[in-house]
Amino acid sequence: MKPPRRLLLPALLLPLAALLLLLFALACARESGPPNLVLISLDTTRRDHGSVYGYGRKTTPNLERLAEAGVRFSHAYAPAPTTGPSHATLFTSLYPITHRVVKNGRVLAPAHATLAERLLERGWATAGVVSSYVLDARFGWDQGFELWDDDFELASATTMVPSGDGGAEVFDRKADATTRRALRWLEEERDASRPFFLFVHYMDPHEPWVAPSELLARFRTPDLPLDGVSGMVARYDAEIAFTDQQLGALFDALDRLGLARDTVVAVTADHGEGLMDHGELHHGTQLYEEQLRVPLLVRFPRRLPAGRVVEGPVSLLDLVPTLLALLGVEPAAGDPMQGRNLVPVMEGREALDPALPLFLFRPDNTEVPGEQYAVRQGDWKLIRGPGELRELFHLGADPREREDRSAVEAERVAALERELDGWLREHGRPDVAPDPVSPEDLERLRALGYVP
Repeated sequence: MKPPRRLLLPALLLPLAALLLLLFALACARESGPPNLVLISLDTTRRDHGSVYGYGRKTTPNLERLAEAGVRFSHAYAPAPTTGPSHATLFTSLYPITHRVVKNGRVLAPAHATLAERLLERGWATAGVVSSYVLDARFGWDQGFELWDDDFELASATTMVPSGDGGAEVFDRKADATTRRALRWLEEERDASRPFFLFVHYMDPHEPWVAPSELLARFRTPDLPLDGVSGMVARYDAEIAFTDQQLGALFDALDRLGLARDTVVAVTADHGEGLMDHGELHHGTQLYEEQLRVPLLVRFPRRLPAGRVVEGPVSLLDLVPTLLALLGVEPAAGDPMQGRNLVPVMEGREALDPALPLFLFRPDNTEVPGEQYAVRQGDWKLIRGPGELRELFHLGADPREREDRSAVEAERVAALERELDGWLREHGRPDVAPDPVSPEDLERLRALGYVP
């Protein structure tokens, strides 16, 4: 005798329900698992030349896409206008006056715990793909990375010098080659059983500005001389657009691999570029906004709101504690990090303290002698250099720093100098005698336009 038809349907549904419960449990387990991290550093990229920040030229459509899905910081600062000091801070959450990587070519001391080391010891797979000789492993940048790819090929280079064997030494690589290497690790080489941390550095917005011709054509008129300031700005913008294209390829790969929802993506820059705003075409010599204001965007669909904008000033010093918090990593007691966790601000649970000062540093070099320091507190910014150099700007009324108000705001200058002096006393460390830069390394740094 056949069972009643009404009993057959529930019997068939039981296995289906069990399967659905299993899939739900697996999804929940994955949802609560450790997130991945992709941290991207754009060399020499001014905040105000990105269309994601309102620039008139469409330079960064992929960063716009990232901002729509995450959090954008309007007033993010690099700690110094130079690659080495800023990256050391980006990796350690220590000021340049503390970690003492105050110039390119200085070695990041093994005593300073890096973001990669913190994550590796907790089980993350770690890989770094970089695009400039300044970040060569010989300077300590590979600390905590299982893979550190700084192997550049002639076919993807823009900066090189002849070698003794008739060939050429290569000191950088283009963004498309960097992206291909990063994707190879993501798609073929990483251990898929572990969460991962991937650091990617793009060099292209740094001189010599040789973007693909089709991108350059977007930003110049046929009669625009490329060796004039306007022509160089067009070349610079084209390089930012080229790099943004490669960011799009990287973001698309995260989507294609099913990793986007479980991956924190953070994009920033190590410093900006002068572009003659204060008489300087390049960087490393001034503490004005164009050399220090950088993009900063963070996306994490599992936790962060989409489309949020944070208006107050923050520093790259804050990125390590913020990323660790998003990854669920608690800092150890007595951890020396000097930055702050910005997750409550990004989630809208807290506001930035407008009275909290933000400190900036410019190293001594042979082109502009003497260290310089700056402090921003609220809308006021003081720049102090050797001798009598004091410049005071109200960034709310004068965002391009054209009106020095130090002569009429003596009390404010004195108050901000006290903030600087306290910062130096608390966080400054004696400079140790650096390992001498070899003549070969010195020549390589000079080939990239750096004067140690």
